[in-house]
Amino acid sequence: ELNSIPKSTSVSSATSVQAALFKHYLLCSFLTIISVALQIYYLVSRFYLYAKYPIEVLSRPWLLLVLFCECLYLCCTLLTTVDNLLPPSRRPQLGLFDIKTRSNEECPTVDVFIPCCKEPTDVPIESVKAALSLDYPQDRFKVFVLDDGADDELRAFCQALQVETAAGKLEYIRRIKVKGVPHHFKCGNMNNGLKHSNAEYVVMMDADMILQSSFLRRTLPHIVDAPDVAFVQVPQSFYNLPIGDPLHDSCVLGYNRVLLHRDSLGTTTCVGTGALFRRKCLDKIGGFQPQSITEDTMTAYMLFNQGYKSVYINEKLQFGLTPWTFEGFVKQRMRWTTGAMQQFAASWKTCLGKNSKLNFVQKVLYFHHTAFYFMAFNNAILATVLLACLAFDLKLSVGTDQEALQLVGCLAMNLIASRITFICLWSNMSQSIQMRNRDESMFWWMTPYYMQACVNSIFNFNASFSFVPTSNIDSSAAASAAGFKSAGSSHKRNWISYLKELYSSQLKLVRFHLMYVIVSLGVLLARFYHASGISANCSEKFLVIGLGVFFISTAAHMLVPVVYILSPGRNIRAKQRKSFLRYDANGVPQFTPEDGLPKWSWTVIPYEILSMLTLLFWIVVLFFAITNSHSSNGITESWCKQLAW
Repeated sequence: ELNSIPKSTSVSSATSVQAALFKHYLLCSFLTIISVALQIYYLVSRFYLYAKYPIEVLSRPWLLLVLFCECLYLCCTLLTTVDNLLPPSRRPQLGLFDIKTRSNEECPTVDVFIPCCKEPTDVPIESVKAALSLDYPQDRFKVFVLDDGADDELRAFCQALQVETAAGKLEYIRRIKVKGVPHHFKCGNMNNGLKHSNAEYVVMMDADMILQSSFLRRTLPHIVDAPDVAFVQVPQSFYNLPIGDPLHDSCVLGYNRVLLHRDSLGTTTCVGTGALFRRKCLDKIGGFQPQSITEDTMTAYMLFNQGYKSVYINEKLQFGLTPWTFEGFVKQRMRWTTGAMQQFAASWKTCLGKNSKLNFVQKVLYFHHTAFYFMAFNNAILATVLLACLAFDLKLSVGTDQEALQLVGCLAMNLIASRITFICLWSNMSQSIQMRNRDESMFWWMTPYYMQACVNSIFNFNASFSFVPTSNIDSSAAASAAGFKSAGSSHKRNWISYLKELYSSQLKLVRFHLMYVIVSLGVLLARFYHASGISANCSEKFLVIGLGVFFISTAAHMLVPVVYILSPGRNIRAKQRKSFLRYDANGVPQFTPEDGLPKWSWTVIPYEILSMLTLLFWIVVLFFAITNSHSSNGITESWCKQLAW
């Protein structure tokens, strides 16, 4: 298809797209700088006010906890700002690798690694078929099926296919695992594959990923004549996304903005699949890095530390499966969290020390890759402290009414700028409204899982080096859900047994979310009732309204996984997997870039309304703060009553 487009037309189209991306980048950068400046101004104002009334502040220790959380949010914002200020990649369009005018000997050799571990056999079978159908000289690439799950059915399939294909085109390898000797899971499986491979390039992919036939011809031009490039990465896309993508599996901003902008410095990390590696570079660092169960980012940073670069091509050249169940999704994310902890523990001296070859931006991104997960503790502390303030009517202001008003105005400017910047960052993404709200929800509802993974990694580090394939988690979770459904019919009259079964099989996963929603909204309703009374003063009403906006928003976000796991038919989709694909005459799965786009769902509308109401609330607060900032009398009466109304 690319060859059929006139070169002048494709170049012109690419140039216009890059120009549009750059204009959007300039706008987002301007808003990001303004937002950070206002956040710093707000915190400086708060520090100044607290320094003015130290005794009053020390008598209210909860104020220091809130200030501590706000300072950590600023640190996280500054780290994220480095990402946001990176310009978009302006990588030239190199087209397809020319195999028509080149002799076979001029085409580099490539080995495609498909590591497997107890996935349903039909899944890697389709990945193998797609890999064998790559548009590339047949004697210049091989497919290696690296079976760590001792799947006899998969071996039989490969043996039968070896008879039909050219000699040596397909290799099936089942490694021997010596008891007591670390085998390093997927990383060790691929390193074992390297022992049997002598190709110039190696493709890393997951067992469920289906490669586009043009994968090699699209990626090779970016690495063949660039000796400083260690690997080429393409984004992931999925064909089993639930309607509305409620768990935000698609990671739209990450693939379409973050990695694209990091590519401007050649520092896009590996995402574990769809990566074409130069074998010489891997050999220089000793192969794929086993010090972390997330060997993809670990390997990428070790390569960056050798002075190598990466290339990111934002094209849908691979298509696969995201976890079918909520439990599978959560444990996958917790595994990534654990891997980040292990990576930092194993390599922080190498990557951040005086002998590190990483540049400043790479060091920031390396640090943020792990530090981000600790923001979950910040979320929990802030929510707990504010809930206590709401429940026990703890005062959150110090100083005079005039000073409190000025600080509220600074807070309003900070929150308004942050919200507008966040909206702008998402504005040029596909389905920006839906995906923006999914991303914000995930930031809150993943908090308990990130916390658990961090605690386990810190206090039980050695035990964190364990790995359960996501497909196995999905299978057990689906079996548990099926058992609950069958048992439910016999418990129609016994509601106590029914609820116990429901909790043990489903709601146990979201017990903290349910607790947060019930407690926060219960406290909020009680305080609303009290604040509506005649005896309540205006300051109390404003406190309830302000904190009410926060707790209603966060409670709505925490409800996302609860609603998801109770959705009917959520675990039967795996049986319908093949219905989501199209096949050619040879049974090879086919896909188009549009197939991986999440479908729109009306369920995101309440979240968008809530988001806009929150923005409107703080705009109103800012308006009253500005209009009453120079009033010397009746501040409480003039602005607080109007705002409470």
